[in-house]
Amino acid sequence: MKKALVLLLAAAIALSVAACSSEKKDDKKTESTTAQSDTQQAAKNDYVMSDDVKEGSVIDGVMTDISGSDPILTHTNASWLDTCVLYEVNIRQFTEEGTFKAFEDHLDRLKDMGVNTLWLMPIHPISETERKGTLGSYYAVADYMDVNPEFGTKEDFTRLVDKAHEMGFKVILDWVANHTGRDNAWIKEHEDWYVKGDDGKIKSPYDWTDTAQLNYDNYEMRAEMIRCMQYWIEDMDVDGFRCDHAIGVPAGFWNAAVYKLKSINSEIMMLAESSAAPTLTGYAFDSCYNDNFYGQALMVKGGIGTDSVQEAMKPGPRYEQGSFPMNYLDNHDKNSYEGSVVERFGDTYVPMLAVSYLAPGIPLIYTGNEEGYDHEIAFFEKDTVKWDSEPKYAPLITALSKLKAQNKALSSTNADIAFITTNDANVTTFTRTDGDNTVIFVGNLYFDALGDITADIGAENVTCVMHYDGKTLTTDEVKMTKADFAKRDYQAYEYYVLIAD
Repeated sequence: MKKALVLLLAAAIALSVAACSSEKKDDKKTESTTAQSDTQQAAKNDYVMSDDVKEGSVIDGVMTDISGSDPILTHTNASWLDTCVLYEVNIRQFTEEGTFKAFEDHLDRLKDMGVNTLWLMPIHPISETERKGTLGSYYAVADYMDVNPEFGTKEDFTRLVDKAHEMGFKVILDWVANHTGRDNAWIKEHEDWYVKGDDGKIKSPYDWTDTAQLNYDNYEMRAEMIRCMQYWIEDMDVDGFRCDHAIGVPAGFWNAAVYKLKSINSEIMMLAESSAAPTLTGYAFDSCYNDNFYGQALMVKGGIGTDSVQEAMKPGPRYEQGSFPMNYLDNHDKNSYEGSVVERFGDTYVPMLAVSYLAPGIPLIYTGNEEGYDHEIAFFEKDTVKWDSEPKYAPLITALSKLKAQNKALSSTNADIAFITTNDANVTTFTRTDGDNTVIFVGNLYFDALGDITADIGAENVTCVMHYDGKTLTTDEVKMTKADFAKRDYQAYEYYVLIAD
């Protein structure tokens, strides 16, 4: 069985070596020689399974066993993730031009806000077959190895990545592994790489009729998908991936992909668009969507008790091996289909954004959030964000990003969080601690003012580094004591962020 699988995979690689190439196929002889060389090298190294290696280990497209002694099989988080502040970039809508070049002009202000990680929505060419709207969905990928000409050239992309790196940013790409666009070359060249219905036609997942469902029973396709991902890490110098609809793809594939990717760069980031599951966080992914937090945060606007919000802030057992939540209040899906962040959160946006930063994990800012942009950004059409010279929430994001960068207690991989009971369930008090560093949040998450609230902040002396009174944000440092939080009145959505002395 093992030898048969090895031969199958070696043959698969030989067939797929050139499938993602963006170069013209002018020299068939050279390409054939290269393919043969690549296949021989693969067979010589990664694709040989000896009797002492469990079937399914460390080979392209398949990896079910992650208990081996190879150090790359140990789940590790890149060191830079502990201070990660993630910003989702919608290149198409960010500027009037909608290009990589035009977006570069915004790097300085994003850097000033404390953003250090850029997630670029899919940058690949978009399929025209069954295209939705005028411009189509970014998630209907026509070619995994090229860039959307709407955004510029590969040289433009490389320049953006280089400039971002020089400024201290990390750059991750949105990767769509569950499906391709309807005119991706794979459909004509490898029809068996797709799932077909009873009528023999290639199926679409859900109602995404502009896409074609990939068949993960086909290991040739898996191997080629990994090779495409490797290209962006090795040749284009990106720092990882946000993986679209990650739960729709077998965990064994993600394990194999990450093994290959971390063999190139052990410091990459892997973010799954999925609620956490041990199959994802056990090895492949650093972070998953905190969908529960998002759902409970929405309900704060309606005046619910905060117990459910607090429960959603705890990472829990689904986050294994040092993985952590990605806490979000907005993203491209929520904005385009459920309303703007202003419409969904209203006055609760300021306190809940603070909580998303201070809870275990990493925060996400979506294009326009710093603006308080009260508009649903179109998904399939051109719909440029209207930027003010001084975005409304930039000072808040800047202050929160500074807090995360300067306090080890807020490290992404620190799962510590302790809630302190107050005499009103609408007032939330929690602490985050790492060694001698403790950060404390005390806030009224109710739409009315509350009086005579006593919160035991757990420290005798503290420095208040952020105070929001329901209207105005203050970041001046003020010395306070435990006694200041006995019998205290709070305006609606008022909160304090404290550092224990």
